[in-house]
Amino acid sequence: RIYKYQAYGYAFSSLEELLRSLGGEAFVNMTQRSVAESLLEVGVTQRFVDDVIAAVLRSSYGQSVLVPAFAGAMSLAGAQGSTWAVEGGNKLVCSGLLKLTKANVIPARVTGVSLHSSEGRALYQVHYEDGEGQGSGFYDMVVLTAPLHPSRSNFTFQNFEPPIADFPGAFQPTVTSVVHGYLNSSYFGFPDPKLFPFASILTTDTPDLFFNAMDNICPVNISSAFRRKQPQEAAVWRVLSQQPLDKQQLKTLFRSYYSVQVTEWQAYPHYDSAKSLPPIVLHDNLFYLSGVEWVASSMEMIAVAAKNVALLAYNRWYQDLEKIDQKDLMHKVKTEL
Repeated sequence: RIYKYQAYGYAFSSLEELLRSLGGEAFVNMTQRSVAESLLEVGVTQRFVDDVIAAVLRSSYGQSVLVPAFAGAMSLAGAQGSTWAVEGGNKLVCSGLLKLTKANVIPARVTGVSLHSSEGRALYQVHYEDGEGQGSGFYDMVVLTAPLHPSRSNFTFQNFEPPIADFPGAFQPTVTSVVHGYLNSSYFGFPDPKLFPFASILTTDTPDLFFNAMDNICPVNISSAFRRKQPQEAAVWRVLSQQPLDKQQLKTLFRSYYSVQVTEWQAYPHYDSAKSLPPIVLHDNLFYLSGVEWVASSMEMIAVAAKNVALLAYNRWYQDLEKIDQKDLMHKVKTEL
């Protein structure tokens, strides 16, 4: 539904309104209760939750079945296959969009926003730092895309009344280790590596288990001549964990290895650390994009939220209020058709 609404220029001023337009109060409620509770309520067994749902969530969000139902549903949808990957990395989506829009990019780190006024209209001064020192620029509209939560935010707001504060909540640390080596199939119950049949390994919520998931990775574009490495051959594995793997843990998973590349990052919201969704509108023409991660964190959700903010800013600027927070949009869209 959201793509149809956006094609007709409709926008939403809050995450709650966006969710209501897609699934009513049921979707809003899905951000307030756990995926385990929701699934048990509709008849899914506890064993399925423990053995399957937990494994998928540990792989995707590095968290338990206590994550909110909406984020859990997003995670489960992605586990069914038919997902897309970007050759060269997701960062190419951003650089590609910047190139298409002919945007004027200032390569600097933004440190804050201060409020001014011009002829009775809000004017925003964006402060930044680059290699040459400090700078700033004045803008009619500003969209913030950095998480404004204490564990991620190093950002100040000035001259706003009431003040704009950090939002409660924390982010989930994730460690990705890319290992080129020989899998220790014996650890997984296969003494003969030739008999190991899996390309992905998920884990349940087990105490003292030191990794969340691992998978044998291969190129995005696979040629007709491509052959996935046999289990007894050296292959490239991605291991997801909450802490960096030490040498003993690497020796547990691999008989031997040639190289290990480690990336540690604040990957996703820690979903049980906040009970309310952040706003989209921080001030008249000051918008916040990253709050959508607290509904569910994915490339698609961010893309939807970005288009929503663009439409919302446009509609507010031109006072086209009929395009904002409208009810019964399916009926309206059918009428316009």
